[in-house]
Amino acid sequence: MKVINYDINGSEVRINVVEDEADLPEFRRFVVNNRQALGFDTETDGLSWWEDGFRIRLAQFGNAYESYVLPTERGGLFQEDAIKAVGWVEKLAMQNGTYDILCMDRVWGVPAESVFPRLVDSRITAHLVDSRGRKDGGIGHSLEELTRHYVSATVADEVKASMTVIAKELGVKKADIWPVIPLEHEGFNLYAGMDPILSYRLVKLLKPKIPATARKLVRYEHELAAACAYMVRRGIKADVPYIEERAAELASTEHHYKDIAAKLGLENINSPKQVGAAVISRGVIPTETTPTGQPKVDDHLLKAHMDDPLCEAIYRGKKAAKAKSTWFDNALTNRDSEDRLHASINSTGARTARMSISGAIPAQTFPSGDSLVRRGFVADPGMVICAVDYKAQELRVLAALSGDKAMKKAFREEADLHQITADAAEVDRKTGKMTNFLTVYGGGPAALMSQAGVTREVAERAIKGFFKVFPGVEKYSEELQREARRKGYITTNTGRRLYVDKRRPYAALNYSVQSASRDVTGRAILRLVEAGYGPFMLLPVHDEVIFQFPEEQALRATEKAAQIMKEVMSGVLIDTDVSVYGKSWGCGYMAEGQFCDLCNTIHREAA
Repeated sequence: MKVINYDINGSEVRINVVEDEADLPEFRRFVVNNRQALGFDTETDGLSWWEDGFRIRLAQFGNAYESYVLPTERGGLFQEDAIKAVGWVEKLAMQNGTYDILCMDRVWGVPAESVFPRLVDSRITAHLVDSRGRKDGGIGHSLEELTRHYVSATVADEVKASMTVIAKELGVKKADIWPVIPLEHEGFNLYAGMDPILSYRLVKLLKPKIPATARKLVRYEHELAAACAYMVRRGIKADVPYIEERAAELASTEHHYKDIAAKLGLENINSPKQVGAAVISRGVIPTETTPTGQPKVDDHLLKAHMDDPLCEAIYRGKKAAKAKSTWFDNALTNRDSEDRLHASINSTGARTARMSISGAIPAQTFPSGDSLVRRGFVADPGMVICAVDYKAQELRVLAALSGDKAMKKAFREEADLHQITADAAEVDRKTGKMTNFLTVYGGGPAALMSQAGVTREVAERAIKGFFKVFPGVEKYSEELQREARRKGYITTNTGRRLYVDKRRPYAALNYSVQSASRDVTGRAILRLVEAGYGPFMLLPVHDEVIFQFPEEQALRATEKAAQIMKEVMSGVLIDTDVSVYGKSWGCGYMAEGQFCDLCNTIHREAA
């Protein structure tokens, strides 16, 4: 047994590195003596847990002052004892535990369902204490950030940031160090052995700091994280030939426009310096600069000068390259051996707790109303893709939270809310619609001018008209702003504390509505799981849940799911819509003539 001693704020902690099987009895005694709760973490050979041959190299267990590091990559009793310990301990304190749980499910065959009920996640707990990331003025939620604030800045610098130094010593990039660093490397052992100690300490430190109003959310957030993890584990089937075709088309488009740019004198469309000089020489003058002082040539400028062949070539060439890389190359690179794609779902992605989706399926970046990308995601054999989304979710939630009588009446009578605003402001329905949503998002006249293409006078009139016809919303917004100015935060209808920037009290309305809307979707997901719909859920995207159901039951099952997802909030029905798409996710976004025979049948039956 190798022992590493380390000082945290004047107190010594002990990291026991198991070297051979003779060391395991001591580890077992440690687990038995700490059965009630232990910190836990793994070190793997990368992040792609779905890949064949993926390895869990180390497994670490610890309390506040001592930990054990097991070389599970060596298999045998080292792995067996780690698996037994995971199953034995009553509570496991982990940082971003979803990742480690999915790794164990895939590599060790430990069902995620057996671990999630015992998880206490320091990241989830920290989010309930302060949901802001560092860039928003908060503490942040990574282990290094939490350690720096709550435990020790020295530990954060010397231990949690140490892998960058070790990678340099070994002559590799930090991203490439995980599969090659020797198991016995002392710096690696220190880094690994500290993780469970820190997770354990953080959970103990953070739980009392959760506001009383939010304590009931602890279990809810852990259950929601588990439900999302099961969707991630399931994945979605990729239509590889389709994705390869689109990638090739986009590559051809990119090269075509690069060639045009080259003929017009621009060698590299990705060089800000070259692009700036080239467009200026053609009379297109940027009004802004980049942080490095270069002329800023962004999409807005290029789109405003699409009549110039060089601007068009730069815009279309870069757009094709980005689409190819973000959506299609990404999918091809990250699919598993069965051509399934596994998204990364962060169930508390934003400061409002709104979920985010990234990784192999960056669904929140897909073009709205477009089948191009979604066509690459298909149902399993005998299944079809379906969806349930909320009807104007955030506006309905706004009506419920504000109690505005006119808005509640409009939803109750299924009136056209956008036309009501338009009539009150004497603008067209499109501007009325944008006004409604911008109000929820905290936008002002400038944002409406930009998005609706109207004058300041019209924008101001539209917003004034909104508050005139829905006065309860203005009153609610003012109440939230007063609360934000007085306390520095607001408390949502579910008890979640959301800090509000001093200079942006007007954002309180958006935070309140967005967070409450997210919790409408979150509660619905848990009701779906309880009703047995968990195995059919694929992804939560904004205010929508994507499913796959057996062909012969698709419409009936989707309608039942929609009923489960509905809820009434303060007398307002948060209503749902049903969509039965077809064999691919993209079928719901295609023109009628593009459907396959099965999709034609499905859409006829749904109609």
